[in-house]
Amino acid sequence: MPTSDSDLASVALYRRFLDAFNAADYDTVTEVIGADFTDHHPGFEIKGREDYLTALRGAHATFAVRGELAEALPVDGAGDKVVTRVRLTGTHREPVFGFPATGRAVEWTTTEIWRVEDGRFVERWAQDDLLGLREQVSTDAANLATVQAVSDAVNERRYDDLDELFGPTFRDNNPAWDVASLDELKVIIKAAHDALDFTVHLDALYPASPDKVIMHITFRGKHIAPFFGQEPDGREVSWTSLEVYRLEDAKVVERWVQADTAGLMRQLDVPLP
Repeated sequence: MPTSDSDLASVALYRRFLDAFNAADYDTVTEVIGADFTDHHPGFEIKGREDYLTALRGAHATFAVRGELAEALPVDGAGDKVVTRVRLTGTHREPVFGFPATGRAVEWTTTEIWRVEDGRFVERWAQDDLLGLREQVSTDAANLATVQAVSDAVNERRYDDLDELFGPTFRDNNPAWDVASLDELKVIIKAAHDALDFTVHLDALYPASPDKVIMHITFRGKHIAPFFGQEPDGREVSWTSLEVYRLEDAKVVERWVQADTAGLMRQLDVPLP
């Protein structure tokens, strides 16, 4: 517990700041933050009170954020520093980390050291749980689930279920064919199923950016009907594919494919140039 007058003043100054922060009272924030305030923060550093006020306004706009003080402790022997632990809560209302607004409730924590000079805060060091915050606003889980569902639907030959997983403007970028719609892609998938009786084996699936998922898969099947002009002989075949999916609102709107089509054709004895 604070004992000296300076300790009491530092804690009181922080409580005044937090009340003003929660009320979006930037006039009071201006009174408690020094003009040359420096904020040391992983990933960015703020110099000057005006830049700090801009950052606070951004936090309020993005998350409607509020802070709940867990603890405020003066630094023994320093006299001009106070350590704070704060629980932050809000609602994801604007884009952040490259993710669109989700409307989700969010919560994260921060531990800070504040330095006081002449009755104002002039410096801060902060450690926020930004990784935890990113996970809460991330679309990664929804995007991964969609692409996994695409793989499952293909394996189970539920072609019409793909309609719910792809957007209406879907575009397929594949050097092996020119596809202008999902309906055309479903025709190709069904023809390959009928000829090669294949199943999809997922080798890797992971998010690549806020709106993309990378998939590496191995196809395994058996040549049971004419394909590439070759009559079936029942031989087993396998080939791999590396695919990138772009999603909007958890629906696939674009795909890039690099499949070992030449390797498959060799296995089927298709003449190659």
